[in-house]
Amino acid sequence: MKHEVAFSSRIGDRWTFAIELEGIGDPPKSVNEWWGSLWLWVDGQVVGWPSEIEMLMTGFDSLAESAQQTPAGISSPLQPSVSAAEALDLVMWATYGDDDGAPGGFVGDPSDLAGYEVLPRLTGPFFDGWEAVLIEAGQDERFIFRQEGAEAREVLWGAGTFRRTVQQAIDEFKRLAVLQPL
Repeated sequence: MKHEVAFSSRIGDRWTFAIELEGIGDPPKSVNEWWGSLWLWVDGQVVGWPSEIEMLMTGFDSLAESAQQTPAGISSPLQPSVSAAEALDLVMWATYGDDDGAPGGFVGDPSDLAGYEVLPRLTGPFFDGWEAVLIEAGQDERFIFRQEGAEAREVLWGAGTFRRTVQQAIDEFKRLAVLQPL
């Protein structure tokens, strides 16, 4: 007989950057198959859909891939002087846009921009309708996000905050999931 269980956790600070998760249902045979909710807190605002239920690793894998693939330590075409909205528009165009002219008159290789994408990537329904990019800016990182149709917002964190928080959240999820009785 299986017992339905639930667990939840928050890694980080909601007023800066946090990842919250909630696992629900009967324990699966594999941690990779655990269903639940996953969302980000950025500057006191929830990013994503807190009531959406999907396999948690779908969202975590994409966030971890973003953390690992975001270009670091190289000269970015997305300098701090590029506005938040323009940076987000450029990355979304480079990733999903057509061959028409780039927003803001960008001149360069669009593939140089695609690595900055965080959302939507392959996060599943957790972050449908959200866009976000992560850009290293010296000792800081710029996290720029918006819900489709809304204005872009930007927060600055110390370099490595996104990567560190994502990894801690994945580790915590795996720890909590294996503690559940099968």
